[in-house]
Amino acid sequence: MKNKTYLVTGANSEVGAAICNLSLREGNTVIALYHSKNDRISSLDEGLGRKVLVQADFRERNSVEALIAHHKKMLSKVDVFISCAAVRNDVQYGEISTEDLIEHFSVNTIPHILLTQYLGPLMQRKKWGRIVICSSIGVKFGGGENSFCYSSSKLAGELIPKAAKEWSVSNVLVNVARVGVTETNSKIAIGEEQIKERADLIPMKRLAQPLEIAKFIYWLASDKNTYITGQIIPISGGE
Repeated sequence: MKNKTYLVTGANSEVGAAICNLSLREGNTVIALYHSKNDRISSLDEGLGRKVLVQADFRERNSVEALIAHHKKMLSKVDVFISCAAVRNDVQYGEISTEDLIEHFSVNTIPHILLTQYLGPLMQRKKWGRIVICSSIGVKFGGGENSFCYSSSKLAGELIPKAAKEWSVSNVLVNVARVGVTETNSKIAIGEEQIKERADLIPMKRLAQPLEIAKFIYWLASDKNTYITGQIIPISGGE
């Protein structure tokens, strides 16, 4: 799928960067939103496409509204919105504070709700659009001992409004992908010693590679997906 404009939040993450690269190599324009620059952002492959880097800290109050206000012309061109932005801080359930919850919901929930609300009607008018929200397989299990803030904010973000489902008559499709634990981020999120233990819980007996996740999300956000909308789809090796 060429000549589309992609908006990808969390572009500095493993999966986000992989999605950006797939899009660029197909000749698309990518607007890559990132919290902090890293090697993945610096080395995004322009291929035959064009990349626009925009720094955004969703932890700041009204950051999404400011983004929309300052970049209306750029956002009006978006055909595909993929939300990969996420924060996951280890917080024991019994020690969760208001600030912990606010930070997780500010990054994991609010941005894609407001951006979907804004971009959906624009896509409707163009008679084409794709939106994919990245959630977590952890919501299926109610959140781990240290990840309740993360999982609860991801679960809230899985709600697809009735209005968004009705956009399908204008060929605007909205889906949620429940992403499983990936090989690269697991060392941070889980810890190396627990990787094998976690992998043993997955029917496929291994963690995902970022590109495996990215390829499916990219397909779901492409014109090859013609009839899937309003769905929550796990990409988790059967977990």
